[in-house]
Amino acid sequence: MVKTDYGIPRSKCMDTDLGPVEYTVAGSGKPVLAFHGGGGGYDMSVLIYGMFKDAGFSLICPSRPGYLRTPISSGRNYAEQADLAAALLDKLGIEEVGVVGASAGGPPAYEFAIRHPDRTKAIVVIDGISRTYIYKPVGKVTETLFLTDTGQKFQLWLAEVLPKQVIKEILAEESDLNPDELRERVEHIVDDPLKLDFIMKFYRTMYPYSERKEGTLNDVEQGAALDKLDVGTITCPSLIMHGTRDSDVAIGDSEYAAENIRDSELYLIGEGTHFGFWVSDHAREAQEKAIEFFRKHL
Repeated sequence: MVKTDYGIPRSKCMDTDLGPVEYTVAGSGKPVLAFHGGGGGYDMSVLIYGMFKDAGFSLICPSRPGYLRTPISSGRNYAEQADLAAALLDKLGIEEVGVVGASAGGPPAYEFAIRHPDRTKAIVVIDGISRTYIYKPVGKVTETLFLTDTGQKFQLWLAEVLPKQVIKEILAEESDLNPDELRERVEHIVDDPLKLDFIMKFYRTMYPYSERKEGTLNDVEQGAALDKLDVGTITCPSLIMHGTRDSDVAIGDSEYAAENIRDSELYLIGEGTHFGFWVSDHAREAQEKAIEFFRKHL
């Protein structure tokens, strides 16, 4: 049996002026608005940004439109998604926030800072998209295994019995590691209980695909339609982080953002894949950097 209980708090649905949105709040303290990546939902945000909750912040985690119980009608493009999050904060009575986004959660994070500067104290963006993004085409086998409920359920079972194989598949898609480097990185994760636990839980935050399909397809459409975000208008302190071995989102996206945001810092995660912030050799230092950044500015 696939394990699905991994400590994610229950979600609620809120009717806002811009439409319904599913969300949860994790932790207590200064609020951090969290935008999840592709294929996720509020549950992914709780998991991947859990270090901020543990450090004493409150995570406000909406499911972006098309994911889980947030309808796509609540906001297709990234600007609309940012405004929806602001409408949620209105309902929650929260005036100012830190903002964090990763991967496909990068554009709505940037857009929130662009469109709601008076509410944005600081942003942290991890391997975030900021320019045109074309998703890699997948073959029929990959589509069946990863983009169907049945295939995902099989992969979740496989992860329990052959974790190395599943981790290898994930990292191979998200990095430019050669076979020897990939094998070494997989062994490193499997030998570290915390990193292994993270990868296993992360995979579950993308299941079931049927409840995340509309949002995933919308991310594909929005990424392709994106030119360059107008990040030069962002005025808040910004920490832009990126793994140097990420083959999913080009490091140039973070370089572009850092070059154009006046009060920004580009932090490179050495040898980090698309998951470098969480499972690389330098994950702990990267996470501590982001935590201290929010402590300073929130």
